[in-house]
Amino acid sequence: MAYEIPTPKYLRVLNTLRKRIEDGDYPPGAGLPSESQLCTEFGVSRPTVLKALGILKQDGWIESQQGRGSFVRGRPPSGRTSPQYAQDAIELDETADTEMLHVGPVLASPRVAAELRIPEGTPVYERRRRTVGPAGPVDLIATFVPVDIAVGTDITKPDPIPGGLLDHITRHKNLRPDYVTERMTARRVDQAEAKALDVPDDEPAMSIVITVHQASRDPILTSILVMPGSRHEVEDMYPLP
Repeated sequence: MAYEIPTPKYLRVLNTLRKRIEDGDYPPGAGLPSESQLCTEFGVSRPTVLKALGILKQDGWIESQQGRGSFVRGRPPSGRTSPQYAQDAIELDETADTEMLHVGPVLASPRVAAELRIPEGTPVYERRRRTVGPAGPVDLIATFVPVDIAVGTDITKPDPIPGGLLDHITRHKNLRPDYVTERMTARRVDQAEAKALDVPDDEPAMSIVITVHQASRDPILTSILVMPGSRHEVEDMYPLP
């Protein structure tokens, strides 16, 4: 005979609150309902609510302010560091070992529109560059920034930006990057990529789409990185849980 073990009450409270934070119902900086309100909503005792809030605080989801209550901090760090290629795609100093190929407005492709959560064909600013090593070009990076974020920054100017695009946007637009999504596919380069990278038309490549989000899940920018297979070996190291 099978027995169902009921979910502990504090876990029900904890999981519900955490999902609301992840879904943006409680955005960063927002106050959580009071302890008495949570007790009433979930039909539990105050110690149960305090246990759930304590775990959320310990894990970095919320913070407590004396006399004011609990406030959302946002999604806590995962503990895994970004691979170097991802850091280069969003943080690379354009003044070092890069060649700018295009800076200006373009119409968002279906992939870019999906990543930035805008209608296809919406104008965005593109900064396309390639990294050059001793043997020649080693990758292509095209970064797309929504117009409302790009305007008022050097994103719209043709000169290379020192210090990295994400740092530049953070300083000038007062936006807080929170997390990154990454999608990787293996494919052949297209004709324009083959020419820019000086590789054969049938060169295999890794195509990686890297999108930076605020804690509210609103995208800040998306970069498409193309790395020819004959010039790259990807190595990563991360702790096991």
